[in-house]
Amino acid sequence: MLSKRYSYLLFFVAYIGALIIEKPTYSVPTVQACFSYIFTVMVHFCIFTFMILANRDFVIPYLLEKKRFSLYVTVLIALILLYTFFNGHYNLFIHRVLFHDKIIDTSSGFWDNFVYGLCCSVIAAMLYLTQKWSEQQEQVKNIAINQLQIELKYLRSQLNPHFLFNGLNTVYGYIDINNAPARDMMVQFSDLLRYNLYEADVDFIELGKEIKYLQNYVALQKARSNDNMQIELQVSCEDSSVKVAPLIFMAFVENAFKYATRDDSSVNTISITLKQKADQIIFECENSFDETEPLPGGIGLNNVERRLELLYKGKYTLKIKKEGGIYQVNLTLFV
Repeated sequence: MLSKRYSYLLFFVAYIGALIIEKPTYSVPTVQACFSYIFTVMVHFCIFTFMILANRDFVIPYLLEKKRFSLYVTVLIALILLYTFFNGHYNLFIHRVLFHDKIIDTSSGFWDNFVYGLCCSVIAAMLYLTQKWSEQQEQVKNIAINQLQIELKYLRSQLNPHFLFNGLNTVYGYIDINNAPARDMMVQFSDLLRYNLYEADVDFIELGKEIKYLQNYVALQKARSNDNMQIELQVSCEDSSVKVAPLIFMAFVENAFKYATRDDSSVNTISITLKQKADQIIFECENSFDETEPLPGGIGLNNVERRLELLYKGKYTLKIKKEGGIYQVNLTLFV
């Protein structure tokens, strides 16, 4: 199928060709008469183009595609009547005011021009809708292809969960029984993996499980951080059975640990707060960062913003602020 641009170009070329073929016959053709007719065709073409483009770019997208059919028909008829009115008066203006020559007689009257304008508008609308449908089908096809590619990549990269957990249990058994911190870290790491593999593959999960995951993650990060890193996690939850999208906060937490400054000459901070009360979940995360380094961003944050828009459309607020070497995130979910 031709692109939209070339399809409409073909439509207009066919229109001009029809006007040229149906040119009037003069008993004694003159240069002025020919030039007058060409100018008449150009003016008519401009009026015709205005009607077609107004219908395509404004009336169809804002009315027909939004299923406001009665209003679309009303505006379209008004547009065609406007075209018909100008079509019946521009000829008189051109010949009597501009060229001062004889008016070209035509057989078309008011209803002829109205029906002509209606037919052209309907054809243009059908062309627009056909191209729109074709574009949507192409998008659906591309989405299906991308989905298959994502699934294929996932299957190729997937580890056998049983092998993974058996390996962790083996490593855990070899850790000295007196080395409690290392054994606790292994248990926490195992819980993180289990949550990702078995529990987080749903649209919503209990807030209590999400809090447990967050606590394990922060505990592991504390264990691997040096003394100049101050990490604080505060949790307040009235009802742990409240449902929340799994891992919805983790992109911000991961970025906090990734971009937090590592300057040994000063104290670096990461502060995370999660509060649940009534019908609100309030998440706040802030960390110090080096203003000379690239700021947080990329696929992770884009994905979480997309998930918020899909799962909490109109039911969340997200504010991100970067000021004075502090990166702040404030996310409120209305559940």
